Amino acid sequence: MSAATVYLSRLIGVVALIIAVGMLADKATTLAAVDHLGSDRSSLLLLGVVRAAAGAGIVLIHNVWTRGFWPLVVTLTGWAMLVRGVMNLFLPTEVMAALFQTVYFSEFYYLYALIPLLLGGYLALRGFSAPVPNLGAAERGGRG
Repeated sequence: MSAATVYLSRLIGVVALIIAVGMLADKATTLAAVDHLGSDRSSLLLLGVVRAAAGAGIVLIHNVWTRGFWPLVVTLTGWAMLVRGVMNLFLPTEVMAALFQTVYFSEFYYLYALIPLLLGGYLALRGFSAPVPNLGAAERGGRG
């Protein structure tokens, strides 16, 4: 597997697992934070910038659609982050709050916490069980 797939799987997997554990450990704080994001435009803009930058970085480095399920999951994660970041940047706060209400986040909280748990578990397992790719001179920036 390519070095980008392995390393992005490790990164996304660990971060998703941390998010899932945080969600499962403190539901009240997570719900309060999400509620705050829906009502505060500046927080939503900051979240949008971070999501769009991370998503664009993944998409630019790893836009792989044909090498199997594992690379596809990494690519789709990048695209999802990019699209959600752009939505955070350009949709009005009222629209984002309405979208939040339509997915019944509070009611299905543990189902939504399961998403990063499963995604993170899968990507971390695949990333850390894969052999460490040998980075060629071109991938190291010409050094070595």
